[in-house]
Amino acid sequence: NYSYSELVEAEKNCEDAYRSDLPPRGIRVTGIPPYDEVLSYRFFSSGVWGLLIFGIIWCGMTGVFTVNIWFVEVTPWPVKLFLLPFQVIGLCILGAVLVMLFGRGELRVRDGMLETFAGIGGLGLTRRCDLAKIERVAIEPTSMRQNNRPIYGVLIRCDGRKRFVGRGLNDEKQQFIESFIRHHIRRNDARKKGFWA
Repeated sequence: NYSYSELVEAEKNCEDAYRSDLPPRGIRVTGIPPYDEVLSYRFFSSGVWGLLIFGIIWCGMTGVFTVNIWFVEVTPWPVKLFLLPFQVIGLCILGAVLVMLFGRGELRVRDGMLETFAGIGGLGLTRRCDLAKIERVAIEPTSMRQNNRPIYGVLIRCDGRKRFVGRGLNDEKQQFIESFIRHHIRRNDARKKGFWA
């Protein structure tokens, strides 16, 4: 499908793309023991302020109605329970605001393994995969949409399972994350045949 010169040029460009000493703004690369290298990024988006205002208005209005209904003794139970889903939606909105303000993602490399972490502080979801079993790394559209347009993320396909990191980050940051993963796959001598570069 490709000429040898194109593949060599693509590999050269890929190698040149990753420079741990020159990460994009908002990304930090450190060597925190026991990890070989840790790439950290924040989930912050300027859209958080609009979401925060909407969440405060939503929770305020539904909260006032809920309190008024709950403290009226003659109100039947189905009516009291009717507004609880609206409160749950409000809490989810405020949770999203907290993640956008204080959340972070990390990619950690250690002993031929890639760990992905997403959460706030020490609380979050950690997933691991063997660098040798990563079959594909690419920037692709996710199932999430914003204004009827897909949100892109860095796809990692490992053992037939797909996972995305860096959703919603700008192109420069996603390309850096992709180059970081490819760099460590190349460094891992035990990687299996079939990695799609």
